[in-house]
Amino acid sequence: MEVMEEGILMDRLPILLQRDMQYYEKNKEVLQETICPGVVGGKLDFPRYASFASVKIVLWLEDEYYQAYLKKSGLLCYDTLNDETIHRDDENSAHGCGGIVKSSDPERFVWLVARTCDALLQHIHVLSQEALDHADLTVLTAVIGAAALVKNCLWVYLQCTAKNVCPPKGDEEGGSLKMSYKQLSEMTEALAERLLDLHCRLLTLYIIQDADCLHWENHQPFFESERGSYTIQMWWLYMLGTKMDLWNSVPPTMGQRVFAGMLNECLTVLTVRYTQTLPSKARAQLLLVDISNILLCCGELLPAICDNGEAYVGLNITNQHKIVRDIHAKCQELFLCLLLRGIPIGDLYKILRKGTASVGMFSERQSLPSPWILFALSKLFPDKRTGHWATRCSEFTSSTAITLELRVLMSAPQPSWPILIKILLMREATLSSVIFHHLIKNLPSPENFVPSFLQPCLNKETMDAKCEGFLCGKECNDIGHWALNNPDPVGQTNYQVIMGLTYIIVMTGKASDIQRTLISALEKAPNQEWAACLDRREVWNQKRQPWLEAIIYLVYPVLEPIVQMLIQAVQTGATIYQAMSLSISCFQEMWDGIPDCLFIVTSMLQEIIPADISPLGDSCLVHVLYSALYTKLLECSKEPVNENEPENIDPLKDLAKDATGVNEEKFANKAAICQTLAEAICSIDEDNKHTEKIHELLNQAKETLRNMSIIEVDLDEPEPIGQSLASISKGDDIEPLIRPAPTSSRAEEEFDVEIADYISEILASDILTQDIGKQSVKMIYIYIRNNVDWIYQQLGVRNREHGSEPLDGQQLFYVPPKLLHMMFHIGEEPFDQYLTGALKIDFNTWFQSPMSMTPDRAWLQVKMRWEFQENAQLSPHDASMVAYITSQLKIEKIIEYLAGRLNIISATEAKGLGTFVGNFALPSLIFLSLAELNWKTVNWLFLLSILISKAIVFSAVGIISLLVVRPLNLGKAGLLAIFCTQSNDFAIGFPIVVALYGKSHPEYASYIYLLAPISLAILNPIGYVLMEVTKMNKKRLEGSPSSSPVARCPQTPTIEENSSQSS
Repeated sequence: MEVMEEGILMDRLPILLQRDMQYYEKNKEVLQETICPGVVGGKLDFPRYASFASVKIVLWLEDEYYQAYLKKSGLLCYDTLNDETIHRDDENSAHGCGGIVKSSDPERFVWLVARTCDALLQHIHVLSQEALDHADLTVLTAVIGAAALVKNCLWVYLQCTAKNVCPPKGDEEGGSLKMSYKQLSEMTEALAERLLDLHCRLLTLYIIQDADCLHWENHQPFFESERGSYTIQMWWLYMLGTKMDLWNSVPPTMGQRVFAGMLNECLTVLTVRYTQTLPSKARAQLLLVDISNILLCCGELLPAICDNGEAYVGLNITNQHKIVRDIHAKCQELFLCLLLRGIPIGDLYKILRKGTASVGMFSERQSLPSPWILFALSKLFPDKRTGHWATRCSEFTSSTAITLELRVLMSAPQPSWPILIKILLMREATLSSVIFHHLIKNLPSPENFVPSFLQPCLNKETMDAKCEGFLCGKECNDIGHWALNNPDPVGQTNYQVIMGLTYIIVMTGKASDIQRTLISALEKAPNQEWAACLDRREVWNQKRQPWLEAIIYLVYPVLEPIVQMLIQAVQTGATIYQAMSLSISCFQEMWDGIPDCLFIVTSMLQEIIPADISPLGDSCLVHVLYSALYTKLLECSKEPVNENEPENIDPLKDLAKDATGVNEEKFANKAAICQTLAEAICSIDEDNKHTEKIHELLNQAKETLRNMSIIEVDLDEPEPIGQSLASISKGDDIEPLIRPAPTSSRAEEEFDVEIADYISEILASDILTQDIGKQSVKMIYIYIRNNVDWIYQQLGVRNREHGSEPLDGQQLFYVPPKLLHMMFHIGEEPFDQYLTGALKIDFNTWFQSPMSMTPDRAWLQVKMRWEFQENAQLSPHDASMVAYITSQLKIEKIIEYLAGRLNIISATEAKGLGTFVGNFALPSLIFLSLAELNWKTVNWLFLLSILISKAIVFSAVGIISLLVVRPLNLGKAGLLAIFCTQSNDFAIGFPIVVALYGKSHPEYASYIYLLAPISLAILNPIGYVLMEVTKMNKKRLEGSPSSSPVARCPQTPTIEENSSQSS
């Protein structure tokens, strides 16, 4: 699309939008640009695609921003920008986005942004209406991406600009960045709502409607009872396809919300349909098959909208998102319908023979996993296991807890790094241990290792490729793509996974996690080749084991100033001996910048290295430090040499001079200096030249870690009086610092990632501060995604065989399921398992599980079974069982009906019963509750609020009555005020409160007796006084002769008087 690049923004913008509309009218689609995959999602929820017009608008606004503020906003990566339209024609325009804008100022910039957003909003509104009129999802997702991109652009400007409001000038309207951002946010949300509404209409009108499947009164079985309904199968396929489309079209978080709304709306229709359906005998089995398929489908779809495993299984449900709570509630209703309609009539009769009080289903269920999810994920929750009675995820088995979190991670539209860290560390790093022990046996041979200075995380040139997406800042690059281009892609991928996993475990894990993964795998190695890299003779070798390479990466961040200081020292006349001594001093000074985990992991390695391996300085810590310094010096030596520096200096000649203590000329060649220093590292501990300083470095490392441990202890427990720091920790004993503590210790529990979500979030933020951390989590995520089936097998939650796959646990690509497999399978299991008998339901066990069910609700489902219909043809035995079940589930209503119908309790007896309850039972209950009341548990502020609210209502009703009622009547106003504030607390409130809060908050019932005096002793007497005043006034008026109406009227003669007068 050709657009005008010259002129001011407000002249180019209408032309751009006009061309965009013309393109739509001609092609019935919106021209789109791809956003860099490394930018998609995130905190701002960037879209995957955006319209061409929105991309050009962002580029033009960036021009205006730079000219207005003379700085970059940070939205675009100018060094790696991949837009061919952006070129620098001269040095003056090199700092902008294209040199189009000549001058601007903050006020003009804000005004232009506001005007641009107004025009774009109108354009988006027109396109969205066209998309909705034609049900065009492609156009609708394109305008969603455009709105989301420009909205995020404005968010960046709001963080950077010092002026975000532009006052109006003349007849023009002023602008505000915040107002424009709010309008774009509202437009984005409105478009998401329209997208959800469009999908819901398609589902309810076309997908889940089928006349034959829904003909429940038909006396012929559906499809000869060989399959379930078409509607559920098509609904399942549509939901899977829509999920994939949403994940690949709209912003990830928005797509997740839309999919959650779709699932919730569909379940509303399906739940009402199947719980209120009255099927015939021939179609009763179809109902059960469909409900079981729906529950199994929901078990596979639900993790896509959950934040963690707790939300997935329904634990802590009150704190979960509303849609998640609704889905659990609707699926639970379907599961109860399945149980009550699917249980054989004979088994139901046996269960109810002892009465409803003995049925566990009718007991309250609190803080337990949702029963329907236990049914849908039967492989994760086998029978007779503690998982059914767990109140938090930490009480599940390791395989179950890890699988739940893993399903949430794999189903999300974008990877969640906190969840990934949680999965790798939870349950004593079980999954990390499985991966580590498997891949360390499948590493390439040492001669095929990639040298350190060519590793992608260290050598930026290997990861310098840029994609064609907008906003690309090379965040889309990952080590997985680099490994695939290697001659041995499988071996190099395994190498990078081991390196990334080691870095994550060492940086974020506890000492016990390192012991169970790295140390355990090395100890179980069949040979001792792994230890060769820790020998002093291998310091120069750049082809290292992946776990050692990962440990060395902990040192790289502090080496840049050390290398520069060593080079300057040599250039200013220092000898090699002095330079090596200086390097040790630099490490001592920089030790606080090195993670403490380096000392822990090297101490563990020190304990398991073979006797014939001698590290540099007899310390794995020193060996790692100087191996990293050696690599850094080699990297520095390969940097371009300044043309003014001499190029040919013999390092061996300089070494000879240093050995004699004579330094006749200064080193000027940087490369030669670096090579000389690197070679000198290999002999730093010879002849005990630096032994004393090396020991000082090791003692400093031990002391630092010990001090940190003491500080942590002091923060947790106050220091006992009379004890010094020396009495708390031993001077030379560091075993407690590096050995794993027992799992029952408090320290292990405090830093368990399963305790709270914020722990894994903090650990993930620490990992993502370094490039190696970013690449490590991406590499591990890709590996888990490609090998998730193998991982499930290792966890024991999947039995599917892979067949003849030669590389179990080493797959390089993700193979999506085929369409036919998705259509006829729910996850890995086929459809209609209930019909084929593959799904066994232990009805007796489920009926004894607490589900907060009531007999009345149970009867609503039981009475809709075909056996309970009037025209059902039953044997005498079945008829007697139906009658008994009816009597058990409807006993309360039957007793009430019989008592009134048969006049069991007469009117006189009812009056006597009322007298007993009102005069004896209720006062006794009040007295007992007040006598047992614990006044310390009373919330007096709550009582005061009730008093104030009732007083306000009382006063308002009284005042309104006085204003409205004519003639003025104080008694009526008081009576109406009493009516509005008097409640039947004892007869109605007490049973309700006891039923709802009898177990969780038994003290709530006592509040009823404390609330009664508010009306009885305070407000009602006021009403009584008003009524008495009115009564007294009425009597006074009636007793006064002058005021009597009769006295004021002339007397009328009686009939007798009239008759006498006439005679």
